Amino acid sequence: MILDKQRFWRWPLSLVIASVLAGGCSSRQSPAPAASPSTSQPQVAATISTIAALVQAVAGDKASVVSIVPVGVSPETYDPSPRDLVALAHADLIVKNGAGLELWLDKVLRNVAKPGVTVLVLTDGMPVEGAPAPGQPGNPHLWLDPLYAQAYVHKIAAALSRVDPANAGSYASNERAEIARLKVLDSWIRTHIATIPPDNRTMLTFHDAWWYFDKRYGIRDVGAIEPSPGQQPSAAYLAALINQAKALHVRAVFAEPQFSPKLAQQLASSAGIATVSNLYDDTLGTTPQLQTYEGMMHYDVDTIVKALAS
Repeated sequence: MILDKQRFWRWPLSLVIASVLAGGCSSRQSPAPAASPSTSQPQVAATISTIAALVQAVAGDKASVVSIVPVGVSPETYDPSPRDLVALAHADLIVKNGAGLELWLDKVLRNVAKPGVTVLVLTDGMPVEGAPAPGQPGNPHLWLDPLYAQAYVHKIAAALSRVDPANAGSYASNERAEIARLKVLDSWIRTHIATIPPDNRTMLTFHDAWWYFDKRYGIRDVGAIEPSPGQQPSAAYLAALINQAKALHVRAVFAEPQFSPKLAQQLASSAGIATVSNLYDDTLGTTPQLQTYEGMMHYDVDTIVKALAS
């Protein structure tokens, strides 16, 4: 059964669920369940796997958490599947990053979210870089700064407690434990970044995910190959980046597995620098090490230090 997904989200929810249960609605697999949850636990839908990992750390075994955007897929250009719509329709709490990361979500929620659902926008009230006005998109990747990740965790715990007050004590305890882990992570990152010679602390990336991380830990952010999500750089823009990389003696260009490495390799070849194509930021990885926020950050920092310290 092939569905027009441009129109699918406009269908009545009952038809969406019936179609998904009939099977064959989408060729893509999603972590979201197809049928109505049988558990009495609160149902939480987080937009991306990195945020879902923070939600899971706070929820523990008191809530059921799913990630909408599959691991390894960019959330900024994602097209939700019918199964995603069902997961969002059943959610008691929907956790999104905001700041323009999930532009596809609001339209979907207007059509499938159940009345009274709590939607938590993690970047609300936070210092989003590049936002032209309050509520307007800017750089959404605040979670890559572990101090901002602590603010996310605090917001997640508060939202879970509102949705499920009977387990508020458990959420508060898990919040404290996760924030303690994030403080240890911050200290570990500072120690490791300090091993990079100061002149080498420069990052050129495929898309501008690492701005907050770089600002926190004293790394120069040269820029990004992709000017905005899904937009190919012009020849002039790419040439300017290459010249800047040469002038600043950038040692590597960093990309992510969810994007094609061709542009990064082209720039690196022209600038005479290395290519690192396996940083994780918008998505976790599939190996056990990369399935938690802390594990992802440890891996990324080790990768950055290895590329820049030598």
